Amino acid sequence: MKSFQEWLEQKYMDWEKNQSGKQTYYTFARFLDVGHSSLTLWISGAATPAGDDLAKVASKLGQEVFDVLNLPRPNSSTAKLLSGFLTLPSAFQTRLSNAVGETSQVLLQKKLDPESGEAKITAARIFEKWGFKITG
Repeated sequence: MKSFQEWLEQKYMDWEKNQSGKQTYYTFARFLDVGHSSLTLWISGAATPAGDDLAKVASKLGQEVFDVLNLPRPNSSTAKLLSGFLTLPSAFQTRLSNAVGETSQVLLQKKLDPESGEAKITAARIFEKWGFKITG
């Protein structure tokens, strides 16, 4: 199996072929919506993407990135959530991240089963606090 560095270089070359002429890593970083310095580290083999950057790479280059990095692929619901999340305005991303993070923390602290009625009510209240109305 290819290393992440080799895989990314191949993806860059494939992408470049579909563009109008020679492209730079800077332009590829903009396409991926990641920092140029991060891309430079990945191309050199000094680092690999994680967190939001990994989600962005997967969104643009495919779920195969998880295989190359020996990470489990997100299930289809998680992949859909990650892909959709990246299209939201940054203010919504921040509020949604805060709502999810707080909900997770509270449910863990209270040792609630996520499927329980109490957990669902707790989650709905937290999401409403962050400006999201949960119905049903």
